[in-house]
Amino acid sequence: MRPLLAWLLVSALGFAEPPELMQLGDEACAAGLWDVGALRYGQLLNDPILPKTLKPELAIRLAEAWLRTGHPDRSLALLQETYLKSLPETYFWKAQALAASGRIAEACEALAPAAQPNAAFRSEALLTLSSLQLALDRTADALLTLKPLADSRDARVSALARLRQAAILLDQESPRAAGEIVPAAENLPPHHRPEAALIRANIALATGKPDDAITEFAALLENPEYQSRHQFDAAAIGLAEALAAQENPAAAAASLLSFVAEHPDSPMLDAMFARVLKWLPVEPKPDDPILERLAEWIPAPPPAPPAILNARNGSAAGVWPTLPESGELAAHAMYARATALLRLGSAAGNAEARALFTRLRLEYPLHPLTRRASLDNARRLLADNQPAAAFAVIDRLQSGVPQSGEAGFLTALSAYQLGDSKQAVALFDAAAKDLDHRQAAAARLNAAIIRLKQGITLPVTTNDPANAEDPATAADLRLEQALTAKDPAAAKTALDDFLTQNPGHPREPEARLAAAEAALSVHPPDLAAARAHLAAIDSADPPPANPPPPNRLALVKLRLADLAGDPKATIAAAKSFLEVFANDPAADDVALTLGRSLYQTGDYNQARMTLEKLAKADPAGPACQAAWLLAARSAALVPSPQSREESLKLYDKAIETKGPLAAAAVLEKARLMLDLNHPTEAAAFLRPWIERLPKDDPLHLPAGLLLGESVTLAGGDSPASLAEALTIYQKLLVHPATDPAARHRLKFLCGQTLEQLPDPKNAGAKRIPEALEAYYSVLEAATKTPPAEWEWFERCGFRALELYAEAERWQAAIAIAKKIASFNGPRAADAANQARILQLKHMVWED
Repeated sequence: MRPLLAWLLVSALGFAEPPELMQLGDEACAAGLWDVGALRYGQLLNDPILPKTLKPELAIRLAEAWLRTGHPDRSLALLQETYLKSLPETYFWKAQALAASGRIAEACEALAPAAQPNAAFRSEALLTLSSLQLALDRTADALLTLKPLADSRDARVSALARLRQAAILLDQESPRAAGEIVPAAENLPPHHRPEAALIRANIALATGKPDDAITEFAALLENPEYQSRHQFDAAAIGLAEALAAQENPAAAAASLLSFVAEHPDSPMLDAMFARVLKWLPVEPKPDDPILERLAEWIPAPPPAPPAILNARNGSAAGVWPTLPESGELAAHAMYARATALLRLGSAAGNAEARALFTRLRLEYPLHPLTRRASLDNARRLLADNQPAAAFAVIDRLQSGVPQSGEAGFLTALSAYQLGDSKQAVALFDAAAKDLDHRQAAAARLNAAIIRLKQGITLPVTTNDPANAEDPATAADLRLEQALTAKDPAAAKTALDDFLTQNPGHPREPEARLAAAEAALSVHPPDLAAARAHLAAIDSADPPPANPPPPNRLALVKLRLADLAGDPKATIAAAKSFLEVFANDPAADDVALTLGRSLYQTGDYNQARMTLEKLAKADPAGPACQAAWLLAARSAALVPSPQSREESLKLYDKAIETKGPLAAAAVLEKARLMLDLNHPTEAAAFLRPWIERLPKDDPLHLPAGLLLGESVTLAGGDSPASLAEALTIYQKLLVHPATDPAARHRLKFLCGQTLEQLPDPKNAGAKRIPEALEAYYSVLEAATKTPPAEWEWFERCGFRALELYAEAERWQAAIAIAKKIASFNGPRAADAANQARILQLKHMVWED
């Protein structure tokens, strides 16, 4: 804020003195409004009336506020000010800022003053240092760092340190040692007591006392106060583990599945489902409760809408969702049920498992479970002595998604079983680079064994850069290895390790940019890590001698803004890129992103102009069809009749352009034609297109619904038009792409159409009985299977109720109302109330 505005703010607050304005910042921060507090502190810090004696204290508060709002780069820059260097607490906040920037090793060094007994924030600093050491896998150092705090005379400090030590020892599989030092609850602040209780419960479990563990875990689940989400979910897992320790795996699985049902958004679903599968019988029955519960969480397969091209490689992206998201729970349920069904050993079980794995691959192509399923399949093929088939599975996996170390390990094993020892050795050595310590050792051992069988007695080389004699060369090799890693997660880890181990390396900017790219490529994207790396690049002082390429840096910043869901920032970044790097190979992709972001912000006219320009400039480019489609959508949303009519021609451009988006353009154009009151033209447009679709194409469903609506609107109450619409809906009811939710809607449309059609057997009457049957069949089917959705389900029920009431068939109307209420849907209370009113008004009593 400029000084003038700062003075206006002070005046508006009643000519507050600087200390009072500082208090306003303190109050905002105390309420958790750190961004507001930062604004207050920042205004005051630059105010000429601020006493110099207050400036250091205020700057420290501002540095903390910036840290808490995700701006460690600003904090670091502020903490470099000369007037702060002599403050005893500056080292602490500088270390926090370094840690928040991902510079863990530097943060550890910055906390060195905490070793002095009289250091400011000593307890907090040593607790922080121990956490950073754990992050660097320096467990012994972390325990030593905590020792002076554990020996402190301050009971609270000692208890917190011993709590941390106990957690470390428990993690190191030393539960008895952890049990000797875990503090009593009364010595801990209330918000740390659940953590201590969780540690005690896990100690009881690890030392063979499942009954005590069950009591502790159950108490945590009954009273979630002060618990983090991780602690609460860990307690649920612990309770299940304790039940399993009582040799009751069925109860353990049931406990965990009940928890998942109540908390489907748990961040620990992977760990929970892994245990459920572990506790499933080796040879389960088809009606095993675990299998049935998993089936309940798997939604019916949705019809697949067309994808949108939004990248140079032709991949599907965010303009149109490839498939509706069902959530993490559905993905885990698919994988777990499919894995469990394979244990049945039946043809039916194997067929359903294959179908579920296929759905997992289609609906969650980037989910880790998808890769795990493929790797599981490769293992089964290897176990069945089918190395060629296993090789094919892994080859497909590599062609679609970057290879992981585990996939490389299986590839090496397949190569060895096929007799290609030379390739197997090379693949095992390569896989060792991408695996954790224990698995990497197994890969190297396999390579050594093969070499021995070949008669090679030379020492086995792992090509590990850490063995290089020259530290500088070793560092460069590590960086090159990290930069060439194909798996984004592996690249991210390798680059973070390089930056931690080589602070101030000449190629640090290059490594940070690559680390930001990798952070944005993992699933889900690690936006915080990407921001931290980019901030470190921008705040480098002095500027690096080898700065990263500016076009690539700009692209990463653009991608970060886009993935963060900030269309305004994305627009600014895209415009800047196109101005500076107009001839860059990525310019078309950036222009498409700009158009999409303008569309998302509601600037439809600008979006249309941007996208039309892109499509016309490169008619054969990979972004052309997507640009035409988005331009058409934008024109359709401009509040002008002319623009909406023009959008129909833009849809034609998208349809005529070669690519996978023609179907999307056809459906959207038809919808717009109906909205513009052109039903006859819409029907004529849709009929030939639908006739060309393959018989089982899922697009029959959305296209058929549009055609039925077009025919009905065009023909009015014409019996011929109504009959055609009814035929369309009835065909869709038996189409394989129609799921239960769509069936409800189609039944309602059939009923609406039948209500208007004349009864061929009764002149002057309508086909009301058939309409009632269509509506009631939806309620009837739900007595066996819970409703797949509520809107069309209840519309069918209430329309049947209205028809019976209009016919003064009160007993039937009351029965329908009670049936609707029995399902406990959104309008259940309304239905029950109508049943009571009809009973009282018309004196209809039950026997």
